[in-house]
Amino acid sequence: MKKYLLLLTMSLSLFAQTPKSFAALGDVIYNDVEKFEKLKEMASMQEFAADIDSYITSANTTKKMGFAIDKEGASGDGEAYLKALRSLSKEHDAIVVNSRKRFKEAIIDEDSETINGMVTIGVIDPVDYKTELLHYYEEFNEDQNLSSLTPFYNKYVNTLKKDVNKAPLNAAQREARENEASVKRMRAKQQAEADALERSVKEEKEREKKEVLDKQKKELGLE
Repeated sequence: MKKYLLLLTMSLSLFAQTPKSFAALGDVIYNDVEKFEKLKEMASMQEFAADIDSYITSANTTKKMGFAIDKEGASGDGEAYLKALRSLSKEHDAIVVNSRKRFKEAIIDEDSETINGMVTIGVIDPVDYKTELLHYYEEFNEDQNLSSLTPFYNKYVNTLKKDVNKAPLNAAQREARENEASVKRMRAKQQAEADALERSVKEEKEREKKEVLDKQKKELGLE
């Protein structure tokens, strides 16, 4: 029994890991698989369930390829792996875009099930929709179950209480501040994507360089 539990623990630990090769690109793809598995079960996302299933299947297959390359090193097919990751990255972004589209529609349609679900799963960050969600919570909290937004709203209220020496911002001031924060988040995301691409290119060049050196050593009989 103890041996079985040990093997199960080791297998779960390995499953939770992600390949080291091109990790800057791969980690995002693999870490969101669990979120997307829950996302596809939501009624509002049934239109995209087949696409999500395809993504999950491809991600699991590509993950195995990544582990193989980690093990094989320069002899692995890094170019094919990177190509697969880039394709999955596009699918990943499409699912996120469709999720955000459904989330915005849910706010308009007063669909608390979708709002709660997406925030709880983690595909939506309430901060990105701060103005809409604060207004929504204040208007519908008594009539709808908005448990996923309660911590977010309470944090907002506590921040206001701590800021007692400041006059409350009017609607225009609050919108301007939130727009500024949104621009900062967008620039931070763009910088992160640029850094990830730069790291991926660097890893690819280093891998190709090692392959050339290994080939030269072999031809010279040095190994």
